[in-house]
Amino acid sequence: MKNNYFHRRILILLILNFGYHLSSIAQQVDTLNVNSNFQNVNLKTFAKINGEQSVDERSYFYFGFNNELNTIEFTIRNTENKPKNLILELSNALINEIILFKHFDETLIQQYKTGIDFNVSNKSLEHRLFAFPIHLKPLEIASFQLQLKKERGKPLVTSAYLKRESRFIKQSSIQLILIGLYYGISILSVFFSLFVFYILRRWRYLIYAFYIIFLGLFISSYTGLFSQLFLSESDVFSKYKHYVLFSEISLLLFVIFSQKILEAKVYMPQLKKAIDILLIALVSIRILIHFVFTNLFEQYVTVLMNLWYAIFLIMTILITIEIILYFKTNFKRSSFFAIAYVFMISGVCITILYHSYGLVNTMLYGLPIVFYSSFLEILFLTFTVILMVKDIYEERNSLSEKIVIEEKKNLTAFIKGEDNERIRISKELHDNIGSQLSYLKRVVSDKFKDHDLTDAINTICDDVRNLSHEISPSDLKLIGFENAVSDLATNLSGQTSLTVNFNSYHFPQNLEENIEIQLYRVVQETLNNILKHAKAKHIDIQLIGHDTYATISIEDDGKGFNIKTNEKGLGLKNITSRIHQINGKLEIDSKIDYGTSILITIPK
Repeated sequence: MKNNYFHRRILILLILNFGYHLSSIAQQVDTLNVNSNFQNVNLKTFAKINGEQSVDERSYFYFGFNNELNTIEFTIRNTENKPKNLILELSNALINEIILFKHFDETLIQQYKTGIDFNVSNKSLEHRLFAFPIHLKPLEIASFQLQLKKERGKPLVTSAYLKRESRFIKQSSIQLILIGLYYGISILSVFFSLFVFYILRRWRYLIYAFYIIFLGLFISSYTGLFSQLFLSESDVFSKYKHYVLFSEISLLLFVIFSQKILEAKVYMPQLKKAIDILLIALVSIRILIHFVFTNLFEQYVTVLMNLWYAIFLIMTILITIEIILYFKTNFKRSSFFAIAYVFMISGVCITILYHSYGLVNTMLYGLPIVFYSSFLEILFLTFTVILMVKDIYEERNSLSEKIVIEEKKNLTAFIKGEDNERIRISKELHDNIGSQLSYLKRVVSDKFKDHDLTDAINTICDDVRNLSHEISPSDLKLIGFENAVSDLATNLSGQTSLTVNFNSYHFPQNLEENIEIQLYRVVQETLNNILKHAKAKHIDIQLIGHDTYATISIEDDGKGFNIKTNEKGLGLKNITSRIHQINGKLEIDSKIDYGTSILITIPK
């Protein structure tokens, strides 16, 4: 009996000891100890939610569709004999109402009250997120209650971190650097798109610029930066007015821009029509339930949001099909756009899973996943725009080259036709009209014996013969190119007030007939241009032969022209084309009021 009694007492003591340890563990779990090594901690582990210890495994707080008012309770113990300055930070920047209470003798005393339904001045700290300073006295044990009020029929997701003040400042600074980098790249992309739009006058680039702007505004409202930067202290941040509006406009612009990039109107018109209908439905539903039928939205929020998600999913699949089909048309462009699209869709889908169902944690280093995904999206979309611009310029260059080639062909054909016509007219003048004039001369001379009439006919015959030779110098073979140019200079001096100096030094005599004809035409055209436009008094013509090449130099003292601004006329185009045909090189130097110098170089 004694042994049984003893054993019972031992068992009771063990049970009591075990219960004491359990209560100690529970107390340690419920109470957060803050010492000198404390930096930051997730309050989810230590908090009671709506009066009960949390049982779910999420690292964040998820409040479902039902409760409008939810509470988070936690206790903090300062384990050191010196005060502690801490910051309580919530990751959700779009909570309607937040009240922080502190327990004093079983009474709740309000410390702070803020939220997006209140003026910006109600924020306890000037920060993009809702953050509350907490001061602990030496060895103080303090209990707090955080009340979060949300809209009826909507879930609420947020993380809550308690941080040392210095750690809070450091992390905020790093986050601001990342945000600054995001908006720096965004601004550069906007200016680049606007510049491209100004140059090319294509609306797709203006749409992209506005998409980046509204996407940036959406990210700023989602991360709490919008209220901090753009709203005054007396303003109330309206989630519907800013967050919803920015998100729907950015969605609208992205889909329109995607259809422009993928050229859906040309290659996939039926898919484009379906996407346009779905886009109108998406934007209309969101705008109506948030701005028009707000009561209906509160009653049927689950149905309407699930409908919105279903339409969004269908539209996402259709755009994916467009991208796959467009791979065959433009692989590079569609590849970059596909990567950007994956980042965008991934960020949006993960955010939906987080906010609506609490399935994944989207916070990374204090910033949401959609922040990083949209940053990568902008980078790859900008690369896509660069490729589009590159394609346009390559297409234009190719077209310009084709135009130049075609223009050269046409000009060559024109010159050949002109030469053939010259030969035909020259033969007609020489063989037909010249023969008839000779016959007329003999008849007049035999019948009338009139010397004046005979002299007049002789003059006409000489003019026709000279014109025939000028039009087509058939005697180039006989007298040679050098003598033909010399005669041309002599005739020009005799028939006009111009002084033409001609010199030749070892100019080759064995040039091909085609080269001599083309060079003679060039000299003729050049002298003709000087007569028409230069108003010159002196012309110097020099033919110079070298070991491997020959040059023709023609200089005048006329009024000159600006080579950079002066467009090539038909005469100068003819000259250029003729020189290219014989593989020569043409150099023109001219200054206003200082004359013009033309140098032609041909290989021997």
